[in-house]
Amino acid sequence: MNIIYELNLQLAQHMNTYLSDIALAIVATCLVVYGGNLNNFIKGLVSKWIFIVRVLSFILMCTFGYGLLTVWLQPILETVLRYIPQPYLPLSIMAIFGVLGVLAERNRHL
Repeated sequence: MNIIYELNLQLAQHMNTYLSDIALAIVATCLVVYGGNLNNFIKGLVSKWIFIVRVLSFILMCTFGYGLLTVWLQPILETVLRYIPQPYLPLSIMAIFGVLGVLAERNRHL
């Protein structure tokens, strides 16, 4: 049992090195899963506007909206992940991606 615990701690230390990238992957996955809902919401807001304004709002939403969400949420999520105790980090990250996979399936992305 001790060897499993040691392997888990080694994996957690390795994951801790890449926690910033893992947080970015989680944020990007959430944006992919729920980006369609956000697009539909924005589409509902601008549907009555003229064509050029709708196109510009879409461009602004994609470049600045998604970009800002990514840049703002990634460090917050990284900080939250750093609060998870080391022995639970690998299981927690696998559980997060598992839940995101289930949510993607329910939103018909898989």
